[in-house]
Amino acid sequence: MSDMTAPLSPAEATVLLSPNLVKGHSAVKATLLLLLATGVLRIEGTEQPGIFRTKKIAHLRIAAAPKNAPPEVTALLDVVRAAQAEGGKIKDVVKLAGKTFGPACMQFSLKFIIPALIARGLLLKKKILFTHFFRLTPAGAAEQARIKSDLFKADDVVRMLKSDPARAAALAKTLGTNVLLSDKLTKQFKPLADAMRTNGGADGAVFADTGAHHAGHSGGFDFGSFDLGSFDLGSFDAGAIDAVHSGMDSFDAGFSDGGGGHDGGGSGHH
Repeated sequence: MSDMTAPLSPAEATVLLSPNLVKGHSAVKATLLLLLATGVLRIEGTEQPGIFRTKKIAHLRIAAAPKNAPPEVTALLDVVRAAQAEGGKIKDVVKLAGKTFGPACMQFSLKFIIPALIARGLLLKKKILFTHFFRLTPAGAAEQARIKSDLFKADDVVRMLKSDPARAAALAKTLGTNVLLSDKLTKQFKPLADAMRTNGGADGAVFADTGAHHAGHSGGFDFGSFDLGSFDLGSFDAGAIDAVHSGMDSFDAGFSDGGGGHDGGGSGHH
């Protein structure tokens, strides 16, 4: 992003939480979830006969080519597009991402996300002997603390969804795209989106140039006018939320089968 004061993307927030782990897989997953939630991607389900029962297979498709997409989004959409030759199953996308960005998708973070965090003044790159590591700046430490606080709030949202959906919706609205970082909360997107719509979450302002709630046939989602800070699940259509909800387990299974292992990075404290 050119605006260094803009809210962090989900991938940037994920990596900033523990920069020396790099978190390539997590950054890829967070970006895919953002693209699903904004309608750039969609999930198509097909059924495949199994030994004992029919299996549901999730395929990842590009619903609308985005305008003004940041480099990491463009690179990831290229992977999704290329995976269509193998059928476009989520595990195909994850496998190809591993080939494109290296083991554990580390290069996705090292090429796109870490440099953006350094440019924002949130990280410093250090070197001791032959080892590189990343250190939080004071601004980075403050931002990391804010993200951690948002994750605690996300846990509160999950707890309040049944007992007090109005309070849960109000709290979730303050989290922006950090709602995508909590695995507990992403599994509750359907009831959360309903609560946010019921309690005045949807105002259509997220899509400034069309007012639409999804990319659909509007000519593509415009990242140039997208405000990460105003991200509101109540503003998105039910299909997008269903896709994020159903995609969680598929993503986890895909990354587990992708053979990438754990994220890793240089040693050092931050």
